Amino acid sequence: MIIINSKPIGKGIERECYIHPMESNKIIKISSLAPNIQSKREISYYKKLQKRKKMKWNHIPKFYGEVSTNLGAGFITELILDFDGKISKHFSLYIKQNGISVYSKQLEELKNYFINEKVIFNYDMSPKNLLLRRTNESESELVLIDGLGDIVFIEMLNYFKYFLKNKILRRWSRFEQNMYLDYG
Repeated sequence: MIIINSKPIGKGIERECYIHPMESNKIIKISSLAPNIQSKREISYYKKLQKRKKMKWNHIPKFYGEVSTNLGAGFITELILDFDGKISKHFSLYIKQNGISVYSKQLEELKNYFINEKVIFNYDMSPKNLLLRRTNESESELVLIDGLGDIVFIEMLNYFKYFLKNKILRRWSRFEQNMYLDYG
């Protein structure tokens, strides 16, 4: 069992994130609500992604497994850091400050990543679910930190490339519409 004595570095509706007490380049996500349906869904999806031999992890955190802590069951993922070692900030902060159009390249890269890697994200993804990782002084990339996987009961259509791509594009379109309504 891992003992966590620190304050969370992030908190959502269902979970809190803590820096791993023994590995500072990782975080532990712990459900603050029971049952932890979102965590179970995300863990299941991470495990599916891990089975892919050529999976690229540059737009989602690497997954390191489940863990038991003094605060409850959780799972370990990569801590998303900028090139200077600072924790990456929420994309919503950047678009409030600079506008959306400044990040059109990063948004297009993320959309293409989801399509090419066949990664499904929740239909309610928002800029608050994304971090902007600065890779150097002038370049950055978006990383989805919450809402990975699918919430549908029947996943059979996800195994067909055509249907999966269309699902990703529909969800992406909804994400963009909501982002422009909220931040544009």
